Amino acid sequence: MDLTLLPILLLANPSLITPLHTYHALTGRPSLADCFLLCLGMQIPLSPTALNEGEYPACAAMTTGYCFRVENQATVMYLQRTGLTGHLVTLEVSSPLQNSKAPRNKIRNIARQGLLYLLPTTMLLSCVCGLVLFRGGSRHQLLYSPSPFSIASISLLLLSRFLSILTFRARTTPLSSSSWHGQSEPGVKGDLLILLSEDRWIRMKGLVDDLKAVTSGSWLLSRPGPPTYLTILCETMDGIAGLLVYIAAIVLVNAPNQDKIIIVLYALLGQGALAIHNATSSELVMNDRRLNVSSQAGSGVKKYPRRLVMARELVKEMGRSDFAVRLGMLNPDDMDMDSGGKLKNEIVTM
Repeated sequence: MDLTLLPILLLANPSLITPLHTYHALTGRPSLADCFLLCLGMQIPLSPTALNEGEYPACAAMTTGYCFRVENQATVMYLQRTGLTGHLVTLEVSSPLQNSKAPRNKIRNIARQGLLYLLPTTMLLSCVCGLVLFRGGSRHQLLYSPSPFSIASISLLLLSRFLSILTFRARTTPLSSSSWHGQSEPGVKGDLLILLSEDRWIRMKGLVDDLKAVTSGSWLLSRPGPPTYLTILCETMDGIAGLLVYIAAIVLVNAPNQDKIIIVLYALLGQGALAIHNATSSELVMNDRRLNVSSQAGSGVKKYPRRLVMARELVKEMGRSDFAVRLGMLNPDDMDMDSGGKLKNEIVTM
C-alpha cells in the first residue's frame, strides 16, 4: 500500500480548537514536559476568543451589588462546560496548596496525568516492538532503526512544541506587570452570580482576590501599545512553530512507511489522550488558583423550575436585591423600597 500522503494527517483539523489549546486553558501554565504531547493540527494558531465562542457573560457581586462581565476566555470556557440549563452550579475558588490537601483530588489528578503521558508512549512502544518482531525475520536486520527523515520530522515537531510552550509561558505569567486584576482586598470574602447563555447560572465563592484572579483580565496577555522586543519575539516564535509543523509533514513524506505509521499513530494517540483528559477534567487552574464545583452539602448543583425562583431565593439569602435588579432577574416594582429594598410578598411571574 502506498502511504506517501499519510503525513497529511498531521495537518488535519478535526475541531476549531485543538485539544492542546483546551488542555493549556484548563491546566494553567504549560511545563516543558508538555513538549512531548503531540496531536493533530498543531500548526493552528491559538485564538483565545474561540475558547469562549465570543461569550462574555454578565456577572454581579452579590455582596456589593456591582455588575461587570467575565472577560477571561479560559474561565468562560470552563463555566460553559460546567453549567447546566435550568441549574445553579456553585463553584469554589481556592489556592493550589489548599486544594491539593484533599487526597482524593491528588490521586485523581495523578491518575489523569499518568494516563495523558503514558497512554501514547505505551502504545507507541508496542507499535515499535511489533515492527521489530515483524522485521526480525530477516537475519540481516534484527533491530528497528528509524530513517534520518523520520528523526528529522519528529525533531521538528518537538522543536515546534518547545517554541509554542515558550510563548505560552511568556503570555500566561501570573505575576506579570501587564496583567491587571484590580486592587487587592486581602481576607475579604466574595460571592458572584454569573448568567451564561442557554439559561445556565453559576455561583462562584471564594476570597475576593482569588475571584478577581480567575475572572478579570484576559487569559493570555494582550499586546497593546508599541511593539517591544518580547512581543516581536513571541510573534516570531509563534509563526516559526506553525511553519515547522508543515515542514515536518513534508520531510516525513520521504520516510519509510513504518516510520510514517509510528509518528502519525503517536499523534493520533496523543489526540485521544488529550481529549480524554479534557473530558474528564473537573477543575480549572488559573493564575495559581483552582476552580472546582463545590463539595459542601446542599451546594454543588441545584435545579430550579424558573429563574425567578432562584433570584428570590438568592435575594433572601443575601439580604439585598440590587444585584438581581441590575442583572435583569427582578423588576424594580417587585421591591418594597420602604423596607430597604426587600421583596414584596406577592410573586410576579412572566
